[in-house]
Amino acid sequence: MIPKSACIATATVLAAVGMTACGSSSSDSASSTPSSPAAPKVAAAPKVSNKVTVGTTEYAFMPTALAAKPGKFTVTLDNKGSIPHEFVLLKTDEAPDALKVDGSAKVSEKGSVGEVSETDGGKTKTSTIDLKAGKYVFVCNIPGHYGDGMRGTLTVK
Repeated sequence: MIPKSACIATATVLAAVGMTACGSSSSDSASSTPSSPAAPKVAAAPKVSNKVTVGTTEYAFMPTALAAKPGKFTVTLDNKGSIPHEFVLLKTDEAPDALKVDGSAKVSEKGSVGEVSETDGGKTKTSTIDLKAGKYVFVCNIPGHYGDGMRGTLTVK
């Protein structure tokens, strides 16, 4: 049996949440000017680093935007998922979601400058890649993973 005090506390919290979510103040309804739309959120520029750890899950990279300086770039793939993932780095001016997918649900690795090979779930692997200035897209090129959203950008300058 649940104690009466716990039921009262739960009901009080639910009532407060309901009033916050649904209620409005008299000043809101009395306003004669329409409210301005919320400003779009702007993603913060990624920190410039030549040594990064990129996490993966099914089916995402974290973070999805990286920045580095030309030279040696060390990336550790930390697979927090349960299935294998990889990190393939492609030098391209294409948008990360604009790469062409072939019949095997993979993107072309033309322009690849390096990768962290398939990494089992719960494991990590590291690779060092020599980078030149430019734009890059990183993908998980295991069939279907790119199409499911496993892609991001790296800017080197």
